[in-house]
Amino acid sequence: MRTRPLMTLRLTTAPTQDIGAGPHGTRVTFPITGGSFEGDRLRGKVLPGGDDWTIKRPDGVMELDLRIALETDDGALVHMTFEGIRDDGVPRGPYFRTVPRFETAEPKYSFLNRLLAVGTGEIRADGPVHVIEELL
Repeated sequence: MRTRPLMTLRLTTAPTQDIGAGPHGTRVTFPITGGSFEGDRLRGKVLPGGDDWTIKRPDGVMELDLRIALETDDGALVHMTFEGIRDDGVPRGPYFRTVPRFETAEPKYSFLNRLLAVGTGEIRADGPVHVIEELL
């Protein structure tokens, strides 16, 4: 599989909201308060108001469902979502993989509407960081 770097996404979050154990697992949300993104073809800030709706399954794996709005440094808005999994129980450290998708009305960034991407992530002291690669 061939890829090329698309962006590094850094998120800031508010305290988690623990919804509790339900029939599918334990639901916890991570409210997104801001952040930044940077790549060769786009950069800007993460707008507040997004969220990562997660569910921790009985096997310990966390399913991710992130929805955020990005604003490029030239003012274009981009809707970004991703689904993925985070598994902190793997032998070589946490496994954190995502499948981001993008949507925008801005012609300059219309390439985002057509691409598929994959991401790796990690939780750092200052918040989650995702490295996103475009599939070629």
